Amino acid sequence: MGKYTITESDINKNKDDILGILKRNLPQQSEEIFDWKYKNCPYGKAVCLLAKDEESNSYVGSGSLFLRKVCIGGESVCASVAGDFAIDKKHRAYGPALKLQKTIQSHLEGNEVKFIYGLPNKLSEAVFLRIGYTEVGRIERYAKVLRSEYKIRGYIRFSLAARIVSKVLDYLIEKFSKETKHKDSSSFGIETPDSFDNRFDALWKKAAGQFEIVGERTSEFLNWRYIQCPPHRYHIFSLVDTKKEIAGYVVYFTENNIYYVVDMLFAHSNVLDTLLHKFIRYSRNQGIFSISVFFMGSDSTVEKLKEWGFRLRESGSRVLLYCDRKLPFSDSLFDKNKWHLLEGDNDI
Repeated sequence: MGKYTITESDINKNKDDILGILKRNLPQQSEEIFDWKYKNCPYGKAVCLLAKDEESNSYVGSGSLFLRKVCIGGESVCASVAGDFAIDKKHRAYGPALKLQKTIQSHLEGNEVKFIYGLPNKLSEAVFLRIGYTEVGRIERYAKVLRSEYKIRGYIRFSLAARIVSKVLDYLIEKFSKETKHKDSSSFGIETPDSFDNRFDALWKKAAGQFEIVGERTSEFLNWRYIQCPPHRYHIFSLVDTKKEIAGYVVYFTENNIYYVVDMLFAHSNVLDTLLHKFIRYSRNQGIFSISVFFMGSDSTVEKLKEWGFRLRESGSRVLLYCDRKLPFSDSLFDKNKWHLLEGDNDI
């Protein structure tokens, strides 16, 4: 082992080669997910590079770039998310990882893609940092507990006692929570549509300007990213005004009776209070245990989450970025407070 060649794949012809590597090394891979992610993105097909072991004449690693559009200071810029980085276990100590990522990096040269960002796992972080990626920040998990029984059961063995204690705690949690004390004087209603219609395009046009850096959120992209996405069943919670126009939305999926928020957008910062208030009350009425939000962005949004009872639970993945430092907006890219980045901005 030791000699490897890196080649750009043909997404159609090399589908089985790519899928084989992914299935051997990464969880939750299938032909359906591959077609959705690699072929059907509205911005174009993914770029995938393959590492071949010359001795065995077999593919042993892959790395991919998934196209995105990011609004920076009001200007639409092409970017890529680095993902599906996988090397077969017995080849991880022999160099294909570095060679593969360096070749992927070279796609910025003479290409319309201006920067690459990614949220690699801990095993891959060292490779990314070694070849010139820089940490922007971490995507943090903020959680709000709505019902305590699932936590109490870890401390009280008897289910009846756990239920009694949790009922008392739940009463106190609800009574003293902001969403209970807050008087909602807004005229906003809620809708839970099955897909994103053209009203979400109108929202995107209103909302984009309030963030320095935010991934494009048109209805076409949102439908592809969430409604057509095979791994999860996503749900939409939207805030509507008296004219039935969308003022804000939350996208989430449910697992173990917990809502995991993967996307959130609002027409302006004043709407965020109402959006959080109504979504928390809706979640409580659904009997949900807790809500989790993975977020990296402005201090003002973080403070708003904290006001509504979300607490920092853990630091998630590091957001790493690579770009030409001569770009006029490069300084902004490395300032985490200028981003509005959630879990849905990653490749899955």
